[in-house]
Amino acid sequence: METNEQRDSREPRSDGQGAAGDAPAGNCQRRTAAGPPAAPKLVRKTFLVDHTESHSDTHSSGGSTWSVKIHDFGKQWIESSWGKVDPHPGKRGFKGKSLNKEQNEKRARARATGEIRRKCLSIGADHLVTLTYRDNVEDRERVLTDLERLRRMLSRGGYSMPYVAVLECQKRGAIHPHLAVRGFQDIRLLRRCWYKIVGKAQGQVNVKGPRPGTSPVKLARYLSKYISKDIDSQPREFEEHRYFCSLGIAVPTERFHIVLTRNARETESKLFFLMFKDTLRRVGDYCTVRHWIGGAGTFGWISGFEDPTCHWISNTSSLPPPPDQGQEAYS
Repeated sequence: METNEQRDSREPRSDGQGAAGDAPAGNCQRRTAAGPPAAPKLVRKTFLVDHTESHSDTHSSGGSTWSVKIHDFGKQWIESSWGKVDPHPGKRGFKGKSLNKEQNEKRARARATGEIRRKCLSIGADHLVTLTYRDNVEDRERVLTDLERLRRMLSRGGYSMPYVAVLECQKRGAIHPHLAVRGFQDIRLLRRCWYKIVGKAQGQVNVKGPRPGTSPVKLARYLSKYISKDIDSQPREFEEHRYFCSLGIAVPTERFHIVLTRNARETESKLFFLMFKDTLRRVGDYCTVRHWIGGAGTFGWISGFEDPTCHWISNTSSLPPPPDQGQEAYS
């Protein structure tokens, strides 16, 4: 049974001292007052505004920032893009409500085609697998479900087949997928699995191999162009994917940010020459270069691949001038 003295020892004291002040050294006491707010965690979505003097000086310098992205697949293909970072980006509108719908669709189609090419290069695609139905299948969801079932069957059997796929819609409305894959495929295994999904003699599997003496990188670029040629005729609704691929495809990517001073002049042309020289450094002097510049030089794209018939001389006079806005140039 508790005494009054024991009960009083557990009650907070009212002599103006906090609970922390009454706690003996080395013991933990329950806090009776609200403490300072916890420090924000540095996660991806956290934005910290630092009002220090150094922060103000950095932004008052007036220098622009450029973002550079490079995909290096070896000497047979280098692809780089760059663009000026907007320090005050505008608000994003609602999806599908933009006034520039046609222009946005064109950009999205170009991005999808580029992703297909880069993923085909990453897996070294050199074969084309076509899955067809005997019936006139017009259900997009059914085709995607059958494709996923095929992937799971192959995975359970220990058969790995990285792929990049798109859907093709024929004139009669039938839908069937094209898959860019690497290496020779077990056609009997693929047909056996496909027949289990669609029924025996209710579909077909065709595999198209490379031509003799063709470069694997050229084949990957050809396949990416072939399977994306009908990307506009695909049966898709708003926000549905234009292409599909297996998990685990890692595209080699290098990202850089270049911060310029306020007094920087001729930034657009100098950055173009910087990317041009970097392409020659990675590929070599014997190469073919394609480049494109838009937005009055505020963004651009350049690619290069090894070509014994084209030799560049390493001096500034041999570098081509930047192309006009919105024009693609070959060198």
